[in-house]
Amino acid sequence: MLKSLLLKFISFALRTVDRVLFYVLRLVFGRSILPEDLTGTHDHLKSFTVEVDDVNYKKGVETKPRRRVGFEKELMSTPVKGVDTLTGLLDHIAREYPNLPMLGHRPFKRKFTQSIDGKDWEVFEMGDVVYETYQQVHTRIEHLARGIARFTGLNSKDLFGIFEETRKEWLMTLHACMRYNITVMTVYATLGDESLIEAINECQLQAMLVNEHSLKKLCHQIIPHTPTLKYLVFTSGWDASKNDTDKWISELEKLGVKAMSFEDVEQLGKQETSPIKVKEPQTNSSLAVVMYTSGTTSKPKGVMLTVRNILAISAAAAENIHCPSLKHPTYIGYLPLAHILEMAAEHYILSRGGKIGYGNPRTLTDKTCKPVGDLEAIQPAFLAGVPRVYDTIRKGISEKIKASSPIIQWLFNVAYDHKLESLYAGRDTPLFNFLIFRKIAKATGGKLKACLSGGAPLSKESQEHFRVCMGAAFVQGYGLTETAAAGTIMLPGARFGTRVAGVVVPSVEIKLISVPEMNYTVDGPVPRGEIAIRGNAVASGYYKQPEKTKEVFLSDGYFLTGDVGQFNENGTLSIIDRVKNLVKLSHGEYIALERLESIYCQSPFVAPNGCMVYADSYCSFPCAIVIAQPGPTKRFAEENGISGTFSEICKHPKVEQHILKSLHEQAKSSNLKRYEEVKAVKVFDDVWSPENDLLTAAFKLKRANIVQKYRAQIDEMCKTLI
Repeated sequence: MLKSLLLKFISFALRTVDRVLFYVLRLVFGRSILPEDLTGTHDHLKSFTVEVDDVNYKKGVETKPRRRVGFEKELMSTPVKGVDTLTGLLDHIAREYPNLPMLGHRPFKRKFTQSIDGKDWEVFEMGDVVYETYQQVHTRIEHLARGIARFTGLNSKDLFGIFEETRKEWLMTLHACMRYNITVMTVYATLGDESLIEAINECQLQAMLVNEHSLKKLCHQIIPHTPTLKYLVFTSGWDASKNDTDKWISELEKLGVKAMSFEDVEQLGKQETSPIKVKEPQTNSSLAVVMYTSGTTSKPKGVMLTVRNILAISAAAAENIHCPSLKHPTYIGYLPLAHILEMAAEHYILSRGGKIGYGNPRTLTDKTCKPVGDLEAIQPAFLAGVPRVYDTIRKGISEKIKASSPIIQWLFNVAYDHKLESLYAGRDTPLFNFLIFRKIAKATGGKLKACLSGGAPLSKESQEHFRVCMGAAFVQGYGLTETAAAGTIMLPGARFGTRVAGVVVPSVEIKLISVPEMNYTVDGPVPRGEIAIRGNAVASGYYKQPEKTKEVFLSDGYFLTGDVGQFNENGTLSIIDRVKNLVKLSHGEYIALERLESIYCQSPFVAPNGCMVYADSYCSFPCAIVIAQPGPTKRFAEENGISGTFSEICKHPKVEQHILKSLHEQAKSSNLKRYEEVKAVKVFDDVWSPENDLLTAAFKLKRANIVQKYRAQIDEMCKTLI
């Protein structure tokens, strides 16, 4: 009793001191001490968006289009007035910021094996970050452009492929191709052989950027099925053997394919005394990129992005993510550049004169990278990520806290609850930031000012957790490849909030279309319906797939997203459901699988992206396949006398029942309807990844592949649900 009272008193005292300290600092320094999302600089806007007229408006069926306040008459089209091409943008930023650092990387030193938690891991030793300036990179891109043109013979409107992980050579190659008005075809570095072959053949590619380590795979598995591919430019691979590389270059030559290193192609262009002329200079409507989506069900589709599309999203990002603390932001590039979120983020950084330090998913933290991970080495001020990234960080922090002493757990919980309450009230917590959260923030370099989440809706829990622990303004955005990542984004100067996708970006307009079969209508007090987007950022369709294009790209310029949204009172948009992946149960009710998965993945026993909900028209309730989160699952097993390997633990009936109970708790806290609750679960210790074709490169579930893998277990569960 006495101990409990003492802890309550200490908690009260700490909270009081923290609040007094905040007001003292606020009085002395004003708003400058506040993170961007607590300044309230946009609070004067009662509505962030306004309705505009549309001659095709159908009352009762759809809403009028909404545009960002201030852009009612004209949508944004470029980040720099008078610049309407990507070549022009590169020239401008090189003149504007010639001596500022632009692109950086960490030199690879060595690779070794280390035992971590009883498992052998590959660990990489990396050097310090080395940057090149805007002028240096601009000069190299000019040389590279000439080298590509001379080596491959490509010119205006030809296609050049990029099949490589994110690195500075990727971005340099993109802009080198732009200088000759060559269209870049992008595919994920993790794309399966069949999909890669289809993309190459659909584009009739003649040349492609690849990694040194991919030469063997290309020689044996790809080149024999891609008759048009004749030129490869390869980047250096970590720990690659020159003898092996020379061997595969020789083998490729026998197949009629010439391969040259990135450095040699650049040198070829540098030595060019009479550069090849551009046949047709790039214009605003030129096809810049054919970006192949990761494809969750059918084969990947090539989204046709014009120069106008990429400039429009660069402009929108520069307008929206406008924090005073991000004048020349440092950014870590690690997401796939073949994903529109990363391409948009990097072009935003460049338009602001910022620097991009390239990392790798394998070396982000010091667990598998020495002496420090990429995040700590690069120290980003701005971070972009998909929900899986933030979910993984949240669960990692939670597990470390749970493994610490009781007093540390208590102190963290006091600090967390107080800071969360303060954030919603528009206050910061200087004392707890110094005592607790400053140490946690070092995991991401310690200098974060703003974070962006995109690619899928981020859970309220992860957004709150990351915002509290990392101390950076959190911006959630919504967009698709087909809209060049443009849709909505939350303004950094708006008060901290969750479950909001943001305001319409100034390069597009959005309307909602009723979905009566899901009971979503636009004529209720809160308009709800399928989100349709039109504007400068919307793509022109799918490459060589006219039928697929007609399904979602409408004749009036709108793109149908397949997402269901609602316009809130202040003009912001919230994503509430999906039209796609809708399943009708045996009793006639519909459930949205992706929505349920996003809720059930919040269970501490579920690994990030580790839940697939299944149902069909013969089922009265859904069931789930779950990949267990090791820490909490092992602790439950120990506490309940369950022994064996982790695989055996996952299959134990008590573990399955406990995880099912945890899913029910998530359903209850999210106010799910009874028929949306999973009634059966099978638990595994497997890994779902792009490499084994169970996740897309954007870390979305490949539902059909997962169902096929676990067909027997799903059928077993479904028998109990009929």
